[in-house]
Order: sequence, then structure tokens, then C-alpha cells
Amino acid sequence: MKNIQKTKDWIEMAIDDMMDAIADFSDERYPSSVFHAQQCAEKLLKSVLYFFGIFHEKTHFPSDVLVGEILNNPETTRDLSLSRDQIGFLLAMADNAASIEKQRSMPRYGWETRDRIIKPSEIYDEVKAREIMGRSETVLAAALGFFATLGAEELDGVLERIEQCLKR
Repeated sequence: MKNIQKTKDWIEMAIDDMMDAIADFSDERYPSSVFHAQQCAEKLLKSVLYFFGIFHEKTHFPSDVLVGEILNNPETTRDLSLSRDQIGFLLAMADNAASIEKQRSMPRYGWETRDRIIKPSEIYDEVKAREIMGRSETVLAAALGFFATLGAEELDGVLERIEQCLKR
């Protein structure tokens, strides 16, 4: 069963994370901007899962759930009556989010080697952070497109917030 309130809550939290990512990037805190962009993408995919009534155990890889339980399952896709455009939006979300999810804990803890820890500040520079934030913005835009196709009036307020966030 769909949970519209939790869908909205996940979207709201995702927007907050994107706003934090933008602020961090502007202040040249690149690892932190990557972390917040990653959180934004994860939360947007969780909003979609809650919209569909798919409640999964906690995961940092919601793209795997979206792909496995919906996009790679023709019966589910048919049962949900997804249009070609909606499937396209979901694919864009899953593809870009999967790329961001691969960062795992590196934005916070770096990368531990045998001899040392490569600090997040050594991994994420302006170019890498911009690339990851761009992918997160793509997830945000695809979420807007997906939810807009549904005509769900109860989501109008959060969709307006997504539009405002994307204009920044």
C-alpha cells in the first residue's frame, strides 16, 4: 500500500540534503558536498519505493531495490501500469543513483590502504564533487518528472520545492 506522507517526507529530506550539498560545494567542502549529494539520491529513491508501497529493510543501495523489485520485473511493471516515460524517469534515477551509491563511505572516512588512509579531501576535488552533484541533480530532475506524471495533487508542494532547488 502506498504511503504518500512518507513519500513526501523522503522527498523533503532529499531536498534538504541537496541544499546542504550546494552550500558545502560553494564553501569548497567537497567531500561533504558529495556525502549530501549521495544522501539526496538515496532518499529520492526511497521516496519512490514508499510511493509504490515497497518497504524494504534499511539500505544504502535503494537503486538495487528499485531495479530488482520493479524495473527488472515485467509483471510488477505491468501491475503498476507504468508508462514508457515513467519507466524512463525511473531508469535515469536508478542509473545515476547507483553511480553515486558506489562512493559508499569514502566521502566521510576516506579509503584505507595497507599503509595509510587516503583522506576524503584527497579523493574529492571540485571536479569530482561537481560530477557527483550533477548526477544527484539528474536524480532530482528525474524524480520531479516521474512524480509530475502521476498527477498526485498531494505531492504538489514538494514538487514545487524540487523545482526551486533545481533552479539554484
